[in-house]
Amino acid sequence: MSNLPRLFRDLPHLSTFFSFSAIQAAQLLLPLLALPWLARVLGPAAFGLLMYMSVISVVVGLVMDWGFTLGAVRAAAVCREKPVALAKILGDVLSAKMLLAAACLAGSLVLLPFLPHAAAHPGAYALAVLGGLSRGINPTWFFQGMGNGMRRMAVWDTGSSAAVLLLTFVCVRAAAQWPLYLFLSALCKGLVYALLTSGLLRRYHVSFSLRSGLQALSRTKTLFGGVLSSLLYNNGTQLILGFFLPPAQMGMLMAADKIVRAAVSLSNPVTQTLFPEICALRAGEQRRAAHLLRWSLLGTALVMLCAAAAIWYAAPLLISLALGRDYAAAVPILRIMAFLAPILACNFVLGTQTLVSFGQEKALAFTLAAAGALSLPAAALIGHFWGLTGAACLPLLVEGGIFLGLSWSVLRFCPAAFFPPVSKDAE
Repeated sequence: MSNLPRLFRDLPHLSTFFSFSAIQAAQLLLPLLALPWLARVLGPAAFGLLMYMSVISVVVGLVMDWGFTLGAVRAAAVCREKPVALAKILGDVLSAKMLLAAACLAGSLVLLPFLPHAAAHPGAYALAVLGGLSRGINPTWFFQGMGNGMRRMAVWDTGSSAAVLLLTFVCVRAAAQWPLYLFLSALCKGLVYALLTSGLLRRYHVSFSLRSGLQALSRTKTLFGGVLSSLLYNNGTQLILGFFLPPAQMGMLMAADKIVRAAVSLSNPVTQTLFPEICALRAGEQRRAAHLLRWSLLGTALVMLCAAAAIWYAAPLLISLALGRDYAAAVPILRIMAFLAPILACNFVLGTQTLVSFGQEKALAFTLAAAGALSLPAAALIGHFWGLTGAACLPLLVEGGIFLGLSWSVLRFCPAAFFPPVSKDAE
């Protein structure tokens, strides 16, 4: 027992780890279980429309998150024993989210005539925007920063996703009903997150103001630069590809992407649990923080390499189970995108756990901004000339470039993050 890796002894919040595991299951794995039903009941064309509209929800949700999933978590992590400071952080973030909700609503109206399929299906488009707004009030960031309350958060989040899944089986039974899935998701998630947020408001004496909201947005604007860039090269490219690929092909592309990201989510509970701990340890216990970082990078890389090999080998079975016989063309697409898994996992460790925890979010934002700026024209070019196969290769090219940029940034700005110098006292 004494020879077990010290990583497990450095995880003081195992309940937080298991809670994050449940939340990942709720947000990624449970919706994945709906794919076999939706793909077969809706058919390729309607299924593709649903997958495309789901991107709208993701985009709105990411804008609502701004940089708070990192910056606010970091701020709350260093104020865990200060209720007044926690109330101030909570009030500032919620004030900012009100402003972001108004901006998202205005932006969605402006974009309605221009996005593919939005003008033809305005009701579904509105439901997709509503789904993003409901996800934007997710209070997981606050519980994560405090280091407690994650168990309750996990129970409610998992329950809401299970409700969406069950209601989908009951209510969605024909191709014309594909917008109903967007409605069920927005309703169940929105109610749960609203209830959890109202509970926090009753516990803390929170005040709202336009000024505090604007200040909170300003403090985390650099982190949002990274989120915006991520939004562009992940979801923005999917929106661009919608101009070049028919709905059926978009459905196959995005279903393959969901399968791969579900595999990557297996490593997220560890990395998300470690992030606030590394932030708390960085100032006083650098060697322990470096130890956690090394194990996190090594462990995620090895696990995700195995996951990529498993996905590549089992691609025909996975597509058959997840989508059905009508989607056989998605098998080579899934095999290409399987290699995205280890790159994504390593990029999270290098970017969030390392650069952000060491206060180097500008380096992360710059790397992601470069990727975002190049990815949109690349998506148009690849979608036009290489179609579905090129679209499957695009995330590998983008994430591979990000990996190189993040590796250089870590070596340049925090070279001692993984191997701090040995002090004379330690010797």
